Formats: sequence, C-alpha cells, structure tokens
Amino acid sequence: MYLTYKHILLFTAIVMTHLFARSQNLVANPGFEDVNICVEFRAPCTPSAWESVAPETKKLEYLYHTYATGGNNLIRLTAASPFPVRNYAQTQLLCPLEKGRQYRVTLLAAAEEQDEQVVPEIDVRFDTGWTYRIQPVSLSGLQPTLRTGEKDVVKKIPGRKTFYLLQQDFTAKDTFTHVVLGCFRESRNRYDIGYLLIDSISIAPVGNAGPLCANAVNVRQKLYAQHYRHTLPDRYYHALQTQVAKKRAEQMDCFTITVKDETIFTAAGRAREPEAAARLDSVIRQYDGEMTMRIRITGHAYVDGTTRYNQVVSADKARRVAEVLVYKHGFSYDDIVHSGKGKLAPRHDPTTPEGREQNNFVDLEFCVPKLAIVPEATPPPPDTLVIPDVLFKFNSDELNTNLYGALDSLVAKIPRGENVRLQLLGHTDNVGADDYNLDLSHRRAKAVADYLRQKGLEQYIRHVSGAGESRPVATNDTPEGRKQNRRVEIIIYKSAD
Repeated sequence: MYLTYKHILLFTAIVMTHLFARSQNLVANPGFEDVNICVEFRAPCTPSAWESVAPETKKLEYLYHTYATGGNNLIRLTAASPFPVRNYAQTQLLCPLEKGRQYRVTLLAAAEEQDEQVVPEIDVRFDTGWTYRIQPVSLSGLQPTLRTGEKDVVKKIPGRKTFYLLQQDFTAKDTFTHVVLGCFRESRNRYDIGYLLIDSISIAPVGNAGPLCANAVNVRQKLYAQHYRHTLPDRYYHALQTQVAKKRAEQMDCFTITVKDETIFTAAGRAREPEAAARLDSVIRQYDGEMTMRIRITGHAYVDGTTRYNQVVSADKARRVAEVLVYKHGFSYDDIVHSGKGKLAPRHDPTTPEGREQNNFVDLEFCVPKLAIVPEATPPPPDTLVIPDVLFKFNSDELNTNLYGALDSLVAKIPRGENVRLQLLGHTDNVGADDYNLDLSHRRAKAVADYLRQKGLEQYIRHVSGAGESRPVATNDTPEGRKQNRRVEIIIYKSAD
C-alpha cells in the first residue's frame, strides 16, 4: 500500500508538472499554493490572486490537504444542492484571450460528499470584468462558457479521495479578461454533489503560444497586492449601485478628525496637534485603493470679511487638505468630497477673539465599512512556534523519533478553537543549492504538518510551504547562525474569519 501511494504521488507530480508548469498558463496562482494574509482579520484568508463572488457574505474556502495530487492547497466550492447559498472563485487572467483563438482548460478536481465516483461538473465562465454579488446565490442566470463532464476526463487519480484530470478546448468569442469557477445550474434533485474540490487549473492557448504578454507580470503583482478580501469593491459593481449604497450606509462606521489646516502634515503642525496627527496616521496606514473609504472634508472659517469671503476661505482650506491626501499619501479623489461652510457652523463663541480663532478649522470625516476596520487590539498579531533543526534527522525531512517528547511539548502550546489558523513555513541555511534548500524546507514543513495531523490539528492548518534560505534569522557565516536558520515556523493566527 505504501509503494502504491508513492507511485500515485510520483505519477501525479509528473502529470501536473507537464500540464500546469510547462504550459503558457494564463492563471496566476493556478495551484492555490500561495495564500493571502487578509488585512481585515490578520490571518490566512484566501488564495492569492483569487476572489469570492460575494466577498462580504460568503468567503472563498480553501483547505490544506494531503491527497495524491500535485499540491497541498485546494479551494472548495458549493455545488448544486437544495440550499440557496453558493460560493464561486474568480480571478483576472494574466493576459486577455484573443478573440477567435482556441484555448485549453485543464482542471484537477474531485467531488466531496455524496458519490465521490461522480465526475465533478464544474462551470467555467469567461467575462470581460469581475463578477460580484451582494448575496451568495446561484449564478444560474449567467451562461457558462463550458462545463466539465465524463467526456473531459483525461486521467482518474485514485487515493483517499478520487481526483479527475479534466480537459476541454474552446474558442474565445471575445477578448475575455476574467474567469469564474463554480456551479451555475439550479439543483436537479436532493442527491446532487455537495461540494467541488479544485486543486489546480490551467488556461492556456492551444498550439505554439509564445511568451506571455508584456503586462502579465504587472497583472500578477496587482492581484497579489490585493489584501482586502471581505469587502465588495463598488467600482466594479454597477448593476446594483443603489442596493450597494444602502447596504454600505447600514454597515459604515464614521469618525471625525478635526485639524487646524493642511499644516497638520508638517512637523510643526504635528507637534501642535499630536492626537489628531496620530489618528490621521492610523487612517493613512489603513487606506488602500481597493477598500471602500468615503471621506468628507469640510472647512470652517471665521475671519474679517463677508460671509461669502469666509466660505471661499474655508473651501480653500478643505481643498488644500484634500490635495495633500491625494498627492502625498495616495488617496483617490473618487473617495473625497470637500467643501467650505465659512461662518455658518461656528463651534466656539464668535463674540470673543479666542472663539473666532478657534472657529478656523477643518473636519475630516472618514467612513469605512465595518468589515474593513482592523481593531487595535483584536484580532491579536500571530504567535510563532519554532521547530528547531535538531528535531529532524541530519539533512533530512524525517523527524527524530528520539525527540518526540520535545516536539510534543511545543505542539501542546498550540491553542484549539474555531478561530485558530496555522501556517507552516520551512527554512534552511545557505549551504547547498538553492533548489535543494527550497525543496528540503518544503518537505520539512510538510513533515511537521503531518505530525500535527496525527495530533488532531489538521482542521486548523491553512498553508504549508518552504522558503529555503531566503529568510534567515541569523548570520550564515557561523555554525550557530546556520543552526538557527534551519527551522520550521508554526505561525498561529487567531482570526474572526
């Protein structure tokens, strides 16, 4: 049995290398091995480059696994069922499809629950933009570009769970830029498959493709830089703008920072108003072009002159603050409204010189979705347990059985609970070839993950990978430093996700 399983792993690795790595794959993170640490919950959140169709109400589920496939991470999508809730995975292609050209979609997938010998029916839809919804409902109103079935099976991969290598060709009818995966059709009966497990996907031109387009690297970097995974981006979602606005209004948290004027961004201004400067710094750190933040800047003035003159002065103060936010800190004018009220809303007694002076100020009101706010104290930053090199046999990924007691004492420190997420990262020193060190670090991380599985912690594992020699914690110039660099880190997140 042991040899058979090893043979399956070897065969699958060869097949996956050929189909996914060597092709001109237009999918970023095609095996879901790179995992995003989302900003909202400071925890492993979704595979990098991939989005949920309804991010605020149904997250994209991903799982660590040890099935006989080419990787250790997969996504789980709701298939046709009697229940209305569905989740879908979507991403932007690295390069647009060429209209009229033939492409090949290759999927490594399985069915979960019900009859696992059924070939998974996966709907694949290509589009010219993102597909977003407020509620996680069936996309039965949309027509998939293709649907996998029995005719698309290239290989059947047995093991603890049966996976199928599925392949189908199609001709692009437009210059599509995005793809959505899932189950679009309505439930046919109560015996439908519960979930779809997708381990890898390739979308590549048929025939001699040549290099990827020049913008592929930029697209990939942009997709990987997106860390807000639980907030619906308005600007991609035009059909339900009114509904989105209403929902936003119900779920927005607003707070106001009062400053004298744009000098708050200077050293002198910060010294004069330290509390306001600290709060403004916090907002600037949180702001991201992908998140929804509404900013209203209102100037107030009470100087000698007419009411109209004071209104112009106050509007100019608000405009200058907005310009600093945009041109110095990367904010978007699309998120900012600025205006001036002049003398119309004094906050202090205007009959005294002190009161009139105090009535010269600017209010900055920031409104952000509740889901996008990162609390100051919760969730806490992750903890890290270090499995030292001594717990492994020399230059091997095999754990030292004589030191299981020491390993168990470390494992006992890992908390249990629904909000616990574990990420395992292997590391080496710089002795040896880069490729060998990267492979060894990954194998050691997997060995620790297997040990955690035996201890009943499998449900908490979200990501296992190796960094090789790229992240040293000490110098590699001494034996002691190299010893510290040979390690496996168990990063413990406590997430509300």
